[in-house]
Amino acid sequence: MTITYAKIFRLVGIVSVLSWCLVSGLSAQELVPGKVTDLIFAGTALPPTLHSMMTGEATTPTMTVRLPDDYDSLKMYPLLVYVPGFDGGLKGNIGNAQTIAGPRGWIVASVPLFKRTVDTSEPEGGIIVSLEDAPVIAKSYELMLGRLFRLVPNIDRERSAMVGFSNGAITIAVLVSTHSEFILSHFRNFCVVDHGMFHLMDLHKRGARDSRFLVLVGDKQDFGRDVKIRQSQLLQDEMRLLRVNLTFEIMKNTGHEFGERQMAIVGQWLRSPAGPETPARENASSEHH
Repeated sequence: MTITYAKIFRLVGIVSVLSWCLVSGLSAQELVPGKVTDLIFAGTALPPTLHSMMTGEATTPTMTVRLPDDYDSLKMYPLLVYVPGFDGGLKGNIGNAQTIAGPRGWIVASVPLFKRTVDTSEPEGGIIVSLEDAPVIAKSYELMLGRLFRLVPNIDRERSAMVGFSNGAITIAVLVSTHSEFILSHFRNFCVVDHGMFHLMDLHKRGARDSRFLVLVGDKQDFGRDVKIRQSQLLQDEMRLLRVNLTFEIMKNTGHEFGERQMAIVGQWLRSPAGPETPARENASSEHH
């Protein structure tokens, strides 16, 4: 019998999936295209989720995953991870991930939120993620998403993306701005929706500068809207001087919301080419140091 590279790849993939199914409590039969599957992290080193910290409910950290309808273990697929807003819920929001990516061509997942501590004296009762939470978030997502990358070895990291709304957008901004090695080596596309623009920084550093970023802001007037728009425009101008592929876009007739119309903008961006060229390097170097 002739052994081809394709057969070897398939065999390795099957063995990897089976072994990690045992570790995560899954059976191979549950990892089927088109079905949402829970990856439960009971008995792990994960801290309580932000949802648990805010509600006082004892819940087990859980990530939801869906293989596309056209999944084939011999083909490569990008991964879209959706990071939800507010307190992240029990296990993220896989429905939003599916709406953005569609049923075919993409592996989708959603994760809960994490935070080091909650100080109820802070704005919004301490729910807002901050830079000090970076170590806890990075470690938690490395454990959760690391398991997914082992379960599904045929993920195309160059096309993979993370999309976050509100507190989830801040979470993504914190991860890339503190240069999480795991996140920056497994994803190349990052979209933050109606928040996170105040936490995006140092994107010119190695790893982050090889990625592309989309910042979306609604135009309906509410608390802090003008500041968000000004900050996003300034951020785009600054990052382009540093040759970082960051685009800012205003979502028309949109407030602090993320519905199907706004998700369509993200989906189109994910499927688009690399994006506009940034200014020539000499433009940035001509400024005073």
